[in-house]
Amino acid sequence: MTRTRAARHERGMTLLIVLIMLVVLTLFGITAINLSTSNLQVVGNMQARKTNEASANRWIETVLGSVNYFSNPALAVPSLPTGVTVDNRTCLFAAPAAGYSAVQPIVPEDTHWEVRVTVADSVTGARTVVTQGVKIRMLSGYCV
Repeated sequence: MTRTRAARHERGMTLLIVLIMLVVLTLFGITAINLSTSNLQVVGNMQARKTNEASANRWIETVLGSVNYFSNPALAVPSLPTGVTVDNRTCLFAAPAAGYSAVQPIVPEDTHWEVRVTVADSVTGARTVVTQGVKIRMLSGYCV
């Protein structure tokens, strides 16, 4: 008689333990889904940033490829895509170039410039500013 009475009291415990384990496993699953979603967002943001940086570096290389953009710092870069802006080049300072005599008729200067490109992605809203410094040997008078 004591055995059947004990069995009746234990009959509901198995169901309770199974339900608790089911809740714990469900919480583990929800946590895993949330973690993977946040990781996916991080990777997407990094990809957008790298894409913007690559685009900005491309336009910096375009500017560096022509001395015209430095002899006329306000010259606009043609055919810029939407969301890309190239600021006017800024001459930081100039110094006489080494290896030339002051009595020579033409003495070049080592000019130090700053090139800044901003890329804004309309889809993700990411905005990247890349600034590049460059030293260019030019005739005197261009760094004002």
